[in-house]
Amino acid sequence: MRPSYRLAILSTVFLITSAEVYALQPSSALKALNRHYKNVESLQADFREVFQWGLTGETVIREGSLVVTDDNRFRIETPEQLLVSDGRDIYRFNRALRQVIVEPVNSGGAPPLPRRILLDFTEGFKAAKIDKMAVAGEEGYRLDLVSKDPDEALLSDATLWITSDDLVVHRLKLVDLNGNSTTYYLSNIRFDLPVDSTVTSFTIPEGVELFDLHQ
Repeated sequence: MRPSYRLAILSTVFLITSAEVYALQPSSALKALNRHYKNVESLQADFREVFQWGLTGETVIREGSLVVTDDNRFRIETPEQLLVSDGRDIYRFNRALRQVIVEPVNSGGAPPLPRRILLDFTEGFKAAKIDKMAVAGEEGYRLDLVSKDPDEALLSDATLWITSDDLVVHRLKLVDLNGNSTTYYLSNIRFDLPVDSTVTSFTIPEGVELFDLHQ
């Protein structure tokens, strides 16, 4: 092989490797993910939530479906409970106890938790580590995040599992300051489908116990 050809091949390999390494830098991966999800108007999916107590290791699992929009509306439904927000109020309906809790969306001064978790999940975090791996049977990576301000944050770290081609988060793990973790497994993910107002509205059923936190 001529030296010039060998040099050209080595240069090409170096450029490809350099581009791949750059693309897998934690900070650049986080920026790309942020840009992608800032344009999302709605997310619909099926989910499996696994909560694990840090002290005892005990786990609680629930499954259901969810709809979350960028204007603070959402609907999260499981066999036991229904959470709905029309963008102004949040309704929590416990079917087993026949109880409904109503509270204003901005009672805590921040977007509702479903939106923060599923659309604005990188807020308050910085990228720490990235590893290539298969995600949902496709090429992807795991991105580890840590809190920007551990003294002020309620969460210490987060981990995202993302497919490379479409930058979709298929799994999300959050760890609080007490070591408790919540992992969300998302499937049947759909973006930007129209969400009718009837999906995110709630009529209080007759005969339930009502707790109105507006008062």
